[in-house]
Amino acid sequence: MDFAEFLFPRGLSVSPSGIERVLVVGSCLGEVFCSALSALQVGPKFEFVQFNNVSDLPGAPPSPVEGYDFQYVQIPLRSVLTDQIVRFADFSNPTVHEAMVDGAFQRCRLLLEAGLKYNREYGLLTVVSNFISPQVPVVSALDRVGGPYDLSAFVRRLNAYLGELCEALPNVYLADLDSISQSLGKRGFVDDFLGFYGHGAYWSPGWREFDVGPGFNAPSQGRIETPPLLEEIYPYLGNDMFVGVWRQMESIYRTVRQIDQVKLVIFDLDDTLWRGLLADHYDDGGAWPVEHGWPLGVWEAVHHLRARGIMTALCSKNDEALVRARWARAVYEGWLTPDDFLFREINWRPKPANVAAIIEQASLTPRSVVFVDDNPVERAAVAAALPGIRTIGGNPYVTKRVLLWSAETQVATITPETAGREAMMRGQKLREAERRTLSRDEFLRGLGSKIELTLVDGPEHRQFARCLELINKSNQFNTNGQRRGASELTKWVREGGRLYAFTVADRFTNYGLVGVVLCRGGMFEQFVMSCRVIGLEIETSVLAHIIERERGLGIAKFTAVVERTEANAVCRDVYARMGFSPAGDGILVLDGEGAVTPIPFHEVQFGQPAAPA
Repeated sequence: MDFAEFLFPRGLSVSPSGIERVLVVGSCLGEVFCSALSALQVGPKFEFVQFNNVSDLPGAPPSPVEGYDFQYVQIPLRSVLTDQIVRFADFSNPTVHEAMVDGAFQRCRLLLEAGLKYNREYGLLTVVSNFISPQVPVVSALDRVGGPYDLSAFVRRLNAYLGELCEALPNVYLADLDSISQSLGKRGFVDDFLGFYGHGAYWSPGWREFDVGPGFNAPSQGRIETPPLLEEIYPYLGNDMFVGVWRQMESIYRTVRQIDQVKLVIFDLDDTLWRGLLADHYDDGGAWPVEHGWPLGVWEAVHHLRARGIMTALCSKNDEALVRARWARAVYEGWLTPDDFLFREINWRPKPANVAAIIEQASLTPRSVVFVDDNPVERAAVAAALPGIRTIGGNPYVTKRVLLWSAETQVATITPETAGREAMMRGQKLREAERRTLSRDEFLRGLGSKIELTLVDGPEHRQFARCLELINKSNQFNTNGQRRGASELTKWVREGGRLYAFTVADRFTNYGLVGVVLCRGGMFEQFVMSCRVIGLEIETSVLAHIIERERGLGIAKFTAVVERTEANAVCRDVYARMGFSPAGDGILVLDGEGAVTPIPFHEVQFGQPAAPA
């Protein structure tokens, strides 16, 4: 298998990444990345800005900042450690060591601050590379391996520190260059076997020319013994590493922009969650199939998906009573239970019907769902019945890796809504059960819905990340389907746009921040709302109160734009229901004092501006 595909699988990718231009800010190592990736033609256009020490970057990057999809910041390890690290006796000396370590941490922080200039000033999405640690313990004595006087261990400490710094910054994400190098094999490109340990860079097969080329040697014949080709001694894997670096950048970008994001994974049981058939292989007599290997990995994958806010479900042609009775025989030590899955359809109905029922319960579309099943016939039937759904499961040796390492199943930030999604959905299931027993009016009046509107004034606002998440993942209730990056949304707000966000809670659950309205100068440019509150008339009350507030700020005339997408039928009439009249080309107008009435049984309030994150 291709190395980059191994680490960054594309099996769940449907849409292209759309990356056209990347800014690389770094040392000569960053310049090598640019030239190598350009030569390999693996991605977009790369532009480079030199960055070695704590100094100001140019006032503006080589191209207009809005033309970059993101920037890649590579802090040189040599500038962090400085060349004093070559005098290794000092690093190993307790009286000098502490000052060297403190200085390295301080330079790491200052270099990061300097390298993030375009992120601070323009909100440019930023990927920060960590350091490649030496490939052997670098110590003065064996009893110091892994301790504070081990340079390799110290570089790993610097990586942890760099990760902590990045985690606290808006729109900044760490690229783990060290983990890529470890997976590929550092001996194929890291230069510390012949250069110095504090360099943290690559070797090149062309370095042999330094010893045999006439421009570097006198007398002209060079060394007494001509050195062999470097590739004859060491396998050169530099190009594989460059492609891996690019694929990691792309993966982070896809995750942050939520391209083809997975919201629900539905699992079959037999030969998918465990080996063999529950009815045939886990009866009272005989030995049960072993659980070692891929079943353990799939069970762990379920819990990791849940931790990311991705819902999980079961869909199996089986007897549910038998499944519950024999579950503990198939799943070792209770690592997984049926109740760990939010939705369960275990019966003898056709799987396409059961999968469709689960998707409906989750208020999703098939394009946000992955179905895992070992049976190719079942996968084909589900795919044919539910266009857009992604199916895997034929090869058990790739299931965990694809589910957990794909960009489409990762999240950029754990928001309160992400962390509480499973609990919220369980409350929503109770809500829907009650809906079926009451009239619409009785149901809505009895919910006790509470809406809180907040004005999000920039990327420092603690709800900004969640607003971005909603804009970039909502399909059904999205009045124009537009996706926005953090820098684009930041610019929009700073140019006078008002970004309204709202939370919703009722007597069943707290749904968290579920909606965003973008309004500027009386124009409603975009209205996005989570499908979890569709049908509760939340949008009516939200628009009514925003219009009332905007009128109080001096806005007399309102317009709105609605653009048809393949998925947004549910929200196309939202402004018409509020009294807006069509004016052509997707524009609607609300004139003068047009009546806009909120739902009387919704409690709506404007919250105070939230503290910065």
